[in-house]
Amino acid sequence: MNGWNNPETGLNPQERNTVNSFKKRENDVIYMCEASVGELIYGVERSQRKEYNLEKLKVLLLAVPPITVSGRIWEIYGQTKATLSKNGIIIPDIDLLIASTAKYYDMILVANDKHMNHLPASFTRENWARG
Repeated sequence: MNGWNNPETGLNPQERNTVNSFKKRENDVIYMCEASVGELIYGVERSQRKEYNLEKLKVLLLAVPPITVSGRIWEIYGQTKATLSKNGIIIPDIDLLIASTAKYYDMILVANDKHMNHLPASFTRENWARG
């Protein structure tokens, strides 16, 4: 949540676009997949400022609560992975799980990940980093 109060300083253009897109949706409820929490914790664990970043993560989780991965999500995941693999497309498992969660809950997947461009058209997605 760097730059939240002043997005004009210390952020690269993609980060600035993301912060601005998030702020435009301040009246919307925004969630993240609980699988994303694992990725964020991984980043905290690898960082040189663990305690600082862990506190930032706690604030983020209050602002953007994680939603549960349920049984039907695994079905969407498996079906989509099978379809993609038949076409020679590989999306990392965690990314596909996150996308499947958004699809299950009929939410927009917000990602700046080139793998997500290969998802079937039935997945609704946006890239806030592009602006």
